[in-house]
Amino acid sequence: MMNIEHIALKFAIEAHKNQVRKSEVDKPMIIHPINVGNILKEYGFDYNVISAGYLHDVIEDTKYTKEDILNIFGEDITSLVMGNTEIDKSLSWEDRKQHTINTVKDLDLRHKAVVCADKISNLEDLRNLFEKNQNYDFGAFKRGFEKQKWYYESVYQSLIENEDEHHPIFERLKKLI
Repeated sequence: MMNIEHIALKFAIEAHKNQVRKSEVDKPMIIHPINVGNILKEYGFDYNVISAGYLHDVIEDTKYTKEDILNIFGEDITSLVMGNTEIDKSLSWEDRKQHTINTVKDLDLRHKAVVCADKISNLEDLRNLFEKNQNYDFGAFKRGFEKQKWYYESVYQSLIENEDEHHPIFERLKKLI
């Protein structure tokens, strides 16, 4: 019998089939959620948190809804996924990012870990892309360097609010920023 983590991974692979990364169109999208789940596993988070890492982009980027995740994975995993899901894509990039910054502060460590692992994976991908291309090109993104820097620094501050900023997952993000 498969455990919840493997079911989530399998679901995410199917949900993201044929999708590619914005920043690297030759890179399958699923690599990012797998990285997020693996980062959470590396830091010893429980199966539900790891599962949420695999599923964190499903609602935002695929045909599946919150109700689908709830029906298949239950309340805890759905809550963890929703803690890292931008609800209203009609808002401007700035408004969506500010909403994330504001709401992350009040999450518990398990929810924050999913957000943090997502940001770590994004920044590590970006670093690798820049090293490969030997060029700091933000053209694939909705905003350039200054706005991205503001966002990641602000999210980091929200993540460490009421937490031990020396937790290894937070330190890894801080180092990347």
